[in-house]
Amino acid sequence: MADQKKESKPAVSKAAHGQSPNIEQKPNIYEAEYLGSGTFHFVKPKRKSAKRRQSRLNGTTTGARK
Repeated sequence: MADQKKESKPAVSKAAHGQSPNIEQKPNIYEAEYLGSGTFHFVKPKRKSAKRRQSRLNGTTTGARK
């Protein structure tokens, strides 16, 4: 009995976070329009103020090269 291997369940991949059925997504948040000659016009939501603050706190000093 000690030689018997435990049967493992097959790995089930879950949906990606953005594709989760529990999270409602607003339609057309991100848009891309091709203007021609390799030029695009992107529409996306602005960064939240909390994210901007954290980026500023954790980021390097302005103008630093090293």
